[in-house]
Amino acid sequence: EVAVAVATSDAELGAFNISVQQLARAQQISSDPNNVFTDPDEALGIEGTIQVNGNNVEIRDTDTLRDVANRISNASGTVAASVIEVDDGQFRLSVRSIQTGSDTFSLTDVSGNDVLQQLRLTQDASFDTLRHPITEGASSNEFNVRVLPVGDLLNLDTNVPRGTVTIANGGGSFNVDIDLSTQSLDDVAQAINDAAGLAGNSTTATVVEVEQGVFRLDIETGDGTDPVLTDSGNVLETLGFVQPSFLQVDQAGEDARFTVNGIQVVRSTNNVSDVIQGVTLSLISDDDPGATTTVSVIEAEGEAASSIQSFVEAFNSTRNFIRQRASYNTETQQAGILLGDSSVLSTDSALTGLLSRRISTLPSQFLNTLNDGAGVAAGSIQITDRSGKTATIDLTEAETIQDVIDRIGVADIGVEARINRAGTGLTLVDTSGGFGTLTVEEGGGGTVASELGILGSRQSSTLQGSSIADPEFLSLTEIGISLNLDGTLSFNQSEFQAALSDNFQAVEAFFRQEGGFADQASQATERLTDSTNGVLTIRAEGIEQSIENFNDSIESIQERIANEEVRLRRQFTALEQSVSQLQSQGDYLQSQLSQLSSNQRRG
Repeated sequence: EVAVAVATSDAELGAFNISVQQLARAQQISSDPNNVFTDPDEALGIEGTIQVNGNNVEIRDTDTLRDVANRISNASGTVAASVIEVDDGQFRLSVRSIQTGSDTFSLTDVSGNDVLQQLRLTQDASFDTLRHPITEGASSNEFNVRVLPVGDLLNLDTNVPRGTVTIANGGGSFNVDIDLSTQSLDDVAQAINDAAGLAGNSTTATVVEVEQGVFRLDIETGDGTDPVLTDSGNVLETLGFVQPSFLQVDQAGEDARFTVNGIQVVRSTNNVSDVIQGVTLSLISDDDPGATTTVSVIEAEGEAASSIQSFVEAFNSTRNFIRQRASYNTETQQAGILLGDSSVLSTDSALTGLLSRRISTLPSQFLNTLNDGAGVAAGSIQITDRSGKTATIDLTEAETIQDVIDRIGVADIGVEARINRAGTGLTLVDTSGGFGTLTVEEGGGGTVASELGILGSRQSSTLQGSSIADPEFLSLTEIGISLNLDGTLSFNQSEFQAALSDNFQAVEAFFRQEGGFADQASQATERLTDSTNGVLTIRAEGIEQSIENFNDSIESIQERIANEEVRLRRQFTALEQSVSQLQSQGDYLQSQLSQLSSNQRRG
């Protein structure tokens, strides 16, 4: 067994043959086995700065071997160092990467002292190699500023590298004095160019902006040869032109190299989750590069049936809700609160539409069964979209029509492949926005495009392929889901299991392929419930707006009633005052009449 696998619920179904040529390994180095340390707790008397994966580590003259190991381990979190007692009274410093892969850690002297050499980890400068070789030249590390001293950019306070370096090409060599405590990338480039000019050498140095705000220094020989760089005072090592050679490499960092169904894959780790959708591969052995482990990803039928049962129950719940609230009861002569509501009618129509869908199973059909059994030859096709962009698509490992669709979909062209309405072949749709010709040609002199029915060219955005298979469609009723008289669904699990046994690939395609039932159900639901443009969302917002308008109207009416009440109260008060005045006047008049009558009787 060379690998084990763990799959999630959305894993790609199928059989995958895995072979492992090389496991990923973490780099590990150690100090000179022929020159061991005798006391790990004695001050080393070494002082200077090193970089561990780009992080500065200050080594003090009072540090012991164990102190140095701790400082390296605490520098970046990606490198671990330890002191190993290899024999009585014999100790070595071990440095290892925590991560696997071919490019896992770097150790660099960035001070004038050769700290790594004194720690017995690296050889002298004569064994240095180019860290970033380019054609006829070498590049430095990348820096964020080109005009400030390099020592400042690296936060080097003391013992900043300086010295006279030698640069050679096929025409000879020349020396350059460089001081990183005062010179920037621009200054170093100028110094190299000045020295080369004086020596009559064709070598040039240029500061290149790799991307906005990121710079590097390139040295190019100009005569077709590779440069030979001789460091001094760790100047070139600090700039990143050269890297030290380790004295003892216990284990080289290596990438994992393996194949999946014959396709070569390289990853920096042995735990791989981006090759097979929904599957994590754990590579465990490379003892036999020819050995194969087959990973079979199949649908758990019980889980599939459970998922379908859940769908049926949710569908029926929605249908019952609509029936209860959007119907008219002839016995009670009462209408449901949602009777005639347009959004409810749209929902019911969408559900009904899903039930009548018949979906082509062509995507699941194997290529060797097409064209009346003649199949499709292995090979490649070449597609040019209407913008003029061309891609060669390797279909050697394609097994089904869906594989063909997927490979066209990920190609760097503006073309999509779809199943035609008849379910008998492919249709290519140009999405590039160009106005040229959509063309499909054979790749490498094969016959794949012709046998897929898509060989040819069109001035339009659509290329209709010819028929390559008999139409085969599935519907819900054919996999155990039936419609009841009341509009609800019933699920017969036995019929579903029988359909799976009869044609698993077709049932899988019915649900899972692009444009399949699950995709269409999702789109229908999205049209109803989209947070911005969904039918139900818009209707709910409309009802809420109506309620708000009604509340505003009620508030306005209440305000008018209150104002009317105030007006009537004022009138009533004024009327009471008038009545009171009239009463007073009547009383006064009555009094006067009584007095007049009394006076007349006395007279």
